[in-house]
Amino acid sequence: MSLLTAELRKVWGNRVFPMMLAVLVAANLLLLWMGTRPTANQPPAAAYRAVGADLSARGSDMAAKGDFLHGKLDETESLLRLENYYRDLAYGNSVTLQYYREQNADLFDAWEQTYLDKTYTLYTDSLSLDYALLSQLVSEYDTVAGYGDFLDSVQTKAGQLAGISIFQNDETGYDLKNIEVTANVYAGLGETTIDYYPQKGLYTAISYAFTDLILLASMLVLALLLVRQERDSGLLSLVRSLPGGRLQTALAKLGAFALSLLAVLALLYGVNLAYCAATFGLGPLTRTIQSVPALMRCTMQITVGQYLFRFLLAKWVGAFVMGLWVMLAALVARRAAAGWAAALAGPLVMFGIRAIIPATSRLNVIKYANLASLLQTNELLGNYRNLYWFGSPIGLPLVEWTAAVVYGGALGFGFCWVFARAQLLSASKRGFLLGLRHKTRATTIYKEESRKLLLLNGAALVLAALVGFGIYQGVTAESYIGPDEIYYAYYMKHISGPFTQESYDWLEQQGEEFAPMLEVQRKVAAGELSSDAMLAFSSLQQKYSVYSRVINQNINYYLKERPGAWLVYESGYKELFGFTGQADVQDALLAGLACALCFAGLFSMERRGGMETILCTTPLGRKRTVRAKLAASAGVAVAIAAASCLPHLIQVLRDYGLPVIFAPAMSISEFESLPAFVTLSDVLLFWFLCRAAACLCMGAVTLTLGRAFGNLLPALFVSAVGYCLPALLSLSGMEGGIEWLGFWPLFHAAALLTTQGYGGEEGLPYSYGWIALLLLAVALVTAAFLSGWLRDAYEMKGMDWNA
Repeated sequence: MSLLTAELRKVWGNRVFPMMLAVLVAANLLLLWMGTRPTANQPPAAAYRAVGADLSARGSDMAAKGDFLHGKLDETESLLRLENYYRDLAYGNSVTLQYYREQNADLFDAWEQTYLDKTYTLYTDSLSLDYALLSQLVSEYDTVAGYGDFLDSVQTKAGQLAGISIFQNDETGYDLKNIEVTANVYAGLGETTIDYYPQKGLYTAISYAFTDLILLASMLVLALLLVRQERDSGLLSLVRSLPGGRLQTALAKLGAFALSLLAVLALLYGVNLAYCAATFGLGPLTRTIQSVPALMRCTMQITVGQYLFRFLLAKWVGAFVMGLWVMLAALVARRAAAGWAAALAGPLVMFGIRAIIPATSRLNVIKYANLASLLQTNELLGNYRNLYWFGSPIGLPLVEWTAAVVYGGALGFGFCWVFARAQLLSASKRGFLLGLRHKTRATTIYKEESRKLLLLNGAALVLAALVGFGIYQGVTAESYIGPDEIYYAYYMKHISGPFTQESYDWLEQQGEEFAPMLEVQRKVAAGELSSDAMLAFSSLQQKYSVYSRVINQNINYYLKERPGAWLVYESGYKELFGFTGQADVQDALLAGLACALCFAGLFSMERRGGMETILCTTPLGRKRTVRAKLAASAGVAVAIAAASCLPHLIQVLRDYGLPVIFAPAMSISEFESLPAFVTLSDVLLFWFLCRAAACLCMGAVTLTLGRAFGNLLPALFVSAVGYCLPALLSLSGMEGGIEWLGFWPLFHAAALLTTQGYGGEEGLPYSYGWIALLLLAVALVTAAFLSGWLRDAYEMKGMDWNA
């Protein structure tokens, strides 16, 4: 036990592993968020929670849940058809649409007024997303609601197929035996109670593929601490010379590896479940596992909570067997790089074998009896499959558990044998040099420090990834533009700018289109015609409502109330400045992560290796060196800020445009509190300046932490957690303004300039612009102060803060 405790202390008593584990958990959470974040074509997480709440309100009545979901889907489908009709009408396809209206008269009679009055409710921001959401959930519900029919079909097919000659004449008899075994397994599940809840949260938490990759990375870290460090330092030879230093130590290392791996698994999947519970909802853990559509074929009569417990244990066994290969590779290899390559090559080869062999092949036992399949826990526990074994069906659990025992026994024995009997010689030094020589060229301090930042610290790679991701986001993002927005853009783009007589004449000309409709409307109001007469103009009413909005609200009201204002098509500006949604929170998260990755090692790399002391002895090695570092970092910080703006500019310029950019900002009603001399271009510049100030401040803080710690990992970890955690919690569904604890306010600064209310005796509009200006000043002052402090620190004699 003392040996096991000592080995555990090497893992958990070393601050490196908890810190690396925190980084891996944060990376897993970030990847999980990126993999589940809603895109333009996917419903947001809040929609799943809202539908889940409505279903929970109906208790466990499956019939009521089915009626609710099918009813909402029928309603949404009808409204979406009407919206597509009006959108096509807005684009001018009136001839073919008249025929469509005649052919679908019942649809228009039942739902047209509801659509025009906007009296329906949505789970998302658009009817198309609602339809996609409800279609998915109705499909899930129909799957589990038909569980009884599924069981009946298994028994029915067993009886029918058993009498077909093609199965009776099979030489091996495998097909007929498989049919009978399957029927017998499902025979006792007829009393299973089904209680549907959306599976998005639960199944995402336990099936996210990147979590297995993070798990593999944690195996590498554990192998490094338990085996590789001692092997490379020569300490392993000393340990093996002790009385209990061979077999007992090997077993203790495997025990410490197993217990540490269990803790890592519990933490990773605990974070997954907590995140998915907060974002999507998990549903009642007391419902049967067959209530989850993806796991409906499970043959165990257990609840979701019991399934999660068995899932964790089965995943642990599979991960431990995989980890034995990693430990063995790390021990056997004479060089660390070869050990890591072998450790990664084993799972890769096994995954290739799994991918190549089809599930229906007669060699499917080989497909599932390998290390990669041991980590596919939902396939093992949540499904039922028989494999071909010399003409007889054999259950998948028996194959995989046998494989786990065989692989585990062989790899464990191999590790212990090598540890106890092998010589484990150290790697010899290379006896020759490669025939490549680095050509020295004249350079400057600024070029050299830029090279260190961009190449040695990987800032160029981070920037390339951020820009590429931004371009991808901007190109693939789809703005929802409904019929009202199409009409509104048509009018406002024509008259954007100062309101002139030419604009007035153009609007008068456009208004002539509605004269026949208004005349009929007057006669209907006077009782001269029946209300049915207005049906001929139903397609024109929506366009007229937008036209009236432009005349009454934008011109007759706002321009008269705000002298000096222009007419502006403002939809693009609202989208760009993030008046609604959480795009700014995502920008703050990604920019903070990029700053932590780029700047954590710039000072620490020299301080830890002692190069800092040498640099400070050179004539230009003090303030000039720090100035070069800070200048290069400032350039990268501004580039990060620009990259955060890129996807929004691509989407807005493509879908809306930014007309009359030099118009007074007060021309947009949301900016009515701003002075008349402030233009929209000024707001756009302020929007970018605040983001740049945030990145400069984050960069300065990370550089300071890197020099203070003298180590990349602590600086990276503290920076990433400080910048990203508030934003990540906000995106996960936490309410209460948690995002204000990070740098989000500066990324959201333009929206803080909007009118927040009216106060004073005259009821004048006011905004939170002073908060944005204060935060901007604080960020710039903080960045300047930390930069000056770093410059002064290089002037200190000895350059060692601990002296």
